[in-house]
Amino acid sequence: MSKRLLPGSAHDALDKMFDSIGRTHGSAASEGIYIAASMLDVSHWTLRAQLNPDKTGSEISYAKVVQFTRAFGCTDAAEHLALCAGGVFVPLPREGDAVAALTADAMREMGEAVARIFASTSPLSEGGAAITANEARAALPEVHEALVALSNLYSRLREKAEG
Repeated sequence: MSKRLLPGSAHDALDKMFDSIGRTHGSAASEGIYIAASMLDVSHWTLRAQLNPDKTGSEISYAKVVQFTRAFGCTDAAEHLALCAGGVFVPLPREGDAVAALTADAMREMGEAVARIFASTSPLSEGGAAITANEARAALPEVHEALVALSNLYSRLREKAEG
């Protein structure tokens, strides 16, 4: 049995979430806290106090994290929870891409992931026939991209099947 990857701290996930808000809805990652505070109609100092992991009794609520996730489309909290549960979060597509294009994306991403894994098990690779930890780390992003592409295709096909 392999050891499960442990996610970073909840505070780290929240920091990433606010950086994401700043990058996508402001002009810099550092603006995320200001944008979120404005949405809640509180000062950024109040929100910062709720994010301080050393300050007890004034933590940000799960409901607020859900509110930010919905309003800004940031996936950082969902990714953190999925890792805590031993899984991985793969967002579904927001826009309607054609099935043919999604199939092509899925096939390309799967091909790249499989090629990486086969290269890692060649006799001339770092670990020979066995995949090393370094080779596994190098393959993970490509396998993740394949999962995303397949999830997008699955989502679109399911949507069409259900009318």
